[in-house]
Amino acid sequence: MDSKYVSHPLIRPGMVEKRLYQQNILDTCLEHNTLVILPTALGKTIVSLLVAAHRLSIYPLKKVLILAPTRPLVLQHHDSFKRFLLTGGFEIMTGKVEPKKRAELWKNAQIIFATPQLIRNDVVGGRYDLEDVCLIIFDEAHRARKKYAYNQIAERYVNQCTEPLILALTASPGQDRVVIKETYENLFIDSIEYRSKDDDDVKPYIPPLIISWQKVELPKEYKEIKDVLEGMLYSEIKKLQSMGMLTYKKTKYVSKKDLLILRQRLSAKLDRDKNQRSLYTAIVLQAASISISHAIEVLTTQDIEVLQKFLKSVQDKAKRGIKFAMRITSTQDFHILMKLVERYSKIDHPKLEKLRKAVVSELSQNPKSRIIVFTQFRDTATKIIRSMEGVESVRPIRFVGQASKQQDVGLTQEEQSSILQDFQSGTYNVLVATSIAEEGLDMPSVDFVIFYEPIPSEIRLIQRMGRTARKGFGRVKILIASGTADEVHHWASMARERKMRRAVASLSEGLKGPDKDKQKQRTLGTF
Repeated sequence: MDSKYVSHPLIRPGMVEKRLYQQNILDTCLEHNTLVILPTALGKTIVSLLVAAHRLSIYPLKKVLILAPTRPLVLQHHDSFKRFLLTGGFEIMTGKVEPKKRAELWKNAQIIFATPQLIRNDVVGGRYDLEDVCLIIFDEAHRARKKYAYNQIAERYVNQCTEPLILALTASPGQDRVVIKETYENLFIDSIEYRSKDDDDVKPYIPPLIISWQKVELPKEYKEIKDVLEGMLYSEIKKLQSMGMLTYKKTKYVSKKDLLILRQRLSAKLDRDKNQRSLYTAIVLQAASISISHAIEVLTTQDIEVLQKFLKSVQDKAKRGIKFAMRITSTQDFHILMKLVERYSKIDHPKLEKLRKAVVSELSQNPKSRIIVFTQFRDTATKIIRSMEGVESVRPIRFVGQASKQQDVGLTQEEQSSILQDFQSGTYNVLVATSIAEEGLDMPSVDFVIFYEPIPSEIRLIQRMGRTARKGFGRVKILIASGTADEVHHWASMARERKMRRAVASLSEGLKGPDKDKQKQRTLGTF
């Protein structure tokens, strides 16, 4: 057998390449409930396969349970395990299977793939227990917060099983110690294995990734509309300040975060005393402020057409008697705003031209390239698709979630799967996606990722970037509108990623047992 590959009775020969960092991580995972934090494309799935193979070789009559938050991810894990493992008894458990049938499937299966809500409901309902499970794998483990189903499953597991082992996997655990600690406590983790792209044992396997940022200036017409919106916003905030709220900042420096915190405080006060009439007035003012703030962000970071649709939704709410919307639409400034938006509605956001040029340039240099364009909003995705119509060699497709929003019908899982297959085969070469494409989708052929806007979340930043350079050279371009929320979000996500790395390193040291570093290293060749 080629010494480059893992040799194990349950793993297909010549399929799993030996990697030093995976050897080191495996050693910990076999001894501890472990949270594995690895950059995308560095083989979290391979680590889970190796741990599963080892546990099944020790406990051949027991089960392995692999959990993932979405059905497409569940199916992806099933396909990976089936491709690499020389064993049977694979079973996918979904809500489409009747409960009685699921109990029978559980009884006869050895490796089960499922979403956590289904397993939690079945275990709580007494259809089966977790006593004979020798390993549970929690994929996208950063979800194990608050009341997510992972938490209840983990608790039941450690209480029901005499020899439990937990493997939690993520590329992005969260930004600070409190968040990460909540995750590992909920999953009964006692060890963390973390690798970044800068670690010596990982560097040889990191494909080159070039990240660039491109700034654009807002046209004068957008700035004119922005001035009107800011005047409306400051008027609402001043009214709140006259009521003794948000007085710790100058009016123009009050942020959306400040307004959201205010909403929480107002709701808490209202819960204590529903007779304070002034609170209802403040809540209406706060809601109006948030809505106007959102309008500014949509205009400056997305497109005027997206703003137009948003303002139409505010008008619709006003017609239904929703107070904050009635307040906004009844002002003279709102009528001025609508006239300006109508007058300038054909002026595209400058990002769209930069986006088209980037896509055309990529495809002219590499006609077989696959490109993902990420955007926050479905309306923006639609606008981007339209802006690329008729552009030579560009074959775009819109990729959104399942939920239907107002007049926007979502995609079924079957439609999503079909689009991804067509994207990988080349029927489409540009996937214009919302957040649905950030987490877990296996698209190794993506060469170029474009952020239509930066995002403040370090988790989503890592997930978006992880869509490229999975098995080869990749590029990321981030479009930023100067002087807008784009700049704030860009620097926030970078700062949070750095904070996350420091928090993980600190917590990992704190979890190390006194003799953890003295454990004998087990190599994949002998395991």
